[in-house]
Amino acid sequence: MGFFDWLFGKKKDPYGGNPQKQYSSPRQQPRDASPYPPPPPPPPPSGYGRPVPVPTPQQAQAVGMRFQFLGWRRRRSKTPIGPIPDQTISGCRDVLTGRFSEPGGIASLGGSRESPDPYFDAARVRAAGLPELPHTDALAALAGVERRKLVWLAARPLSGKDVTTHYTVKEIDKSSGGKRLLMVPLPQLKAVQRALLEKLVSKLPVHDAAHGFRKGRDVLSGASVHVGKDVLVSLDVRDFFPSFTFRRVSGYFRSLGYGRGTAVALANLTTARLAEAQVKQGNNWVYAAKAYKNVRWGHPELPQGAPTSPGISNAICHRMDKRLTGLARKFGADYTRYADDMTFSGGDDLAFHATKFIGLVTKIVHTEGLRLNDKKTRVMRQGRQQRVTGVVVNNKTNVSRRDYDKLKAILHNCVKRGPHGENHDHHPDFRGWLQGKIAHVSHIGPERGRKLMALFNQVRW
Repeated sequence: MGFFDWLFGKKKDPYGGNPQKQYSSPRQQPRDASPYPPPPPPPPPSGYGRPVPVPTPQQAQAVGMRFQFLGWRRRRSKTPIGPIPDQTISGCRDVLTGRFSEPGGIASLGGSRESPDPYFDAARVRAAGLPELPHTDALAALAGVERRKLVWLAARPLSGKDVTTHYTVKEIDKSSGGKRLLMVPLPQLKAVQRALLEKLVSKLPVHDAAHGFRKGRDVLSGASVHVGKDVLVSLDVRDFFPSFTFRRVSGYFRSLGYGRGTAVALANLTTARLAEAQVKQGNNWVYAAKAYKNVRWGHPELPQGAPTSPGISNAICHRMDKRLTGLARKFGADYTRYADDMTFSGGDDLAFHATKFIGLVTKIVHTEGLRLNDKKTRVMRQGRQQRVTGVVVNNKTNVSRRDYDKLKAILHNCVKRGPHGENHDHHPDFRGWLQGKIAHVSHIGPERGRKLMALFNQVRW
């Protein structure tokens, strides 16, 4: 089996047979096939968690089900999947008044100490080095709250009067123009998310190619891999955090060995709808769906602004990072990812097959449930400036000349005219902002950082 067959899921039939017929369209029938349509496959057994009986090769060939044995990647990329309703918790808490209504059917969510979740796989969780959570009581103890409070924080709100959510919307300016909407959790939920980040999310397996939001790694560690390369390919994932919905997050925790109730509670604690977040207009709080025209009601997603979102997104991308690393090695290239920014660098092999390589990357990203922003795809060769997450990597890591000259001009004017008239962006702590900018430059390019610090020391505050 070749490398690309493994990469895109073309696996050999474990039951033998003609490979040419195996990977043909399931609608194609052999010459000796019956003219009558095949009977429908037997329905799956009722009951949660029971294994679905797999037909024998003879049965599958008789009813035209050979495509059932193909790999998950082929089924996922070729067979459309219809909408699946969210199985979230809803309608059992009022955040504004703090009253907790009767939880009804979710009172036994995830089991309890007396009756643990029967679908919790302790061996798999223990092998991954994660905390064992056989029931919701254990999850509440891990988060440092009572079970009643945990379910209150995890439940989805009901739209209505005097009902709000655990998130508020904050606007920040984009470097390319426009506004970015952040979902900032309120203090009670943020405290639970920080506890989950420290005790659970930080222990999730992450690929070595990921450099964003990890301890001991930053933009410099990711950019240093690509210094002095002949060609550099930069790609951007569209709507990175919103692509990780409630179903993907809960399914990921289920794959680690946690029971359904625990996985649903974890997904509810770490995902939310942007349309349900609160925005203050005058003296009233309204939903973001009413305050912004481009915000729609959709599936709960990882919120930009929650402390757990970066770690969960990195963990879910582990398989994609592994596949892209293998593809990069096939072309003699290196691969790193910082959040939604993916970077590949290599020599003549990558430079000659850059267009083909980008197409293969696009297909892998697509099969992983993500999309690329084609407008931000860049192929940078040695004859021009090569940048990785804002760091120039042509010969050594450094900040761009444009950013350096802009900061140097501000410091020069502060020395000559005083700092009071140079705070054009109205920073609350202009001195601290300048120190942060100089520290960033010194971290990437120490020589330029020392020059800027010498100017800063001459400013009369």
